[in-house]
Formats: sequence, structure tokens, C-alpha cells
Amino acid sequence: MRDRTPTRYRRALGLLAAAPLIGAGLVGVAGAAAGTPVVAGLSITPSTVAVGASAGLVATATNATGAPVNVSLGVNLPNGVSVSAVSGTGGCTPRRLTRLIYCGAIGVPSGASAAIEFTVTPTAAGSYAFQSYARVMYSSTNSTASGSLTAQ
Repeated sequence: MRDRTPTRYRRALGLLAAAPLIGAGLVGVAGAAAGTPVVAGLSITPSTVAVGASAGLVATATNATGAPVNVSLGVNLPNGVSVSAVSGTGGCTPRRLTRLIYCGAIGVPSGASAAIEFTVTPTAAGSYAFQSYARVMYSSTNSTASGSLTAQ
């Protein structure tokens, strides 16, 4: 059976164009493409700390489609926090730019997640806003999640 799915849709869903898609497997993927195929999550624990104390941050990208997809996820970092102990799960190998920690994960299974985990330590009292994004790799449709850390 010849795959008649336009190449742009296979790429947008992170599926390899070289791997033929077969009818039934495509049905769940096409339905998910209309909504948000990858869902962002963000948790900060605890949400209130003393200046100089640490909190754990976990950003996730969960595959909401019926087939494996390649995902991109990242966390924007506010000024005034130091970052340590950065790690990834689900095929994510985090990289850091000045104010962004990001990664890509290949072939995240349906219903599974890739994650970035790290520790943040505020350097002054105040509220620090974090935002994460998740999307199908090379797509412009982001899912976002926000959270804040208060330092006293």
C-alpha cells in the first residue's frame, strides 16, 4: 500500500519520511495533529524558598499522539537564579544557552514524556517566573507551561 500522506505532515509529526507509514497507524496521528500533539508541563518544588536555598524544577514534553514523535522542549530562565544538576530523561540531553535550557528527544512513544530536570537557587529575594515550551520537533506550534518561585 502506498503512503499518500503529504511529506510535510510526516515531518511535522516527527516521523521519518524514509519509514513507510501503513494505513491504520496513521489514523491516530492525523487526529492528534489537529490539537496539541505535544503537551508542556512544568513543576517547581518547593515554590517558596529562602534566598540561597534550592528548588527542583522539572519541565516535561508529553506525546499526546497515537504514534512516536520527535519533540523539542525548553525552559526560559529568569535573571537572578543560578542553575545546577541539569539532567534529562526520555532521550533528552539538555543543553544550555544563556537564559534557556533545551533539548530534543527522538521517537518519544505515545503517552510518554521527555523531561529536563535541574536545581535553581535564587540569588535575591523576589518572585522568579519560569516558562517551558514543548512541541513536535521543527514545528512552530508550541504548548507552554508556567510556574514561579518565590525567594524570601
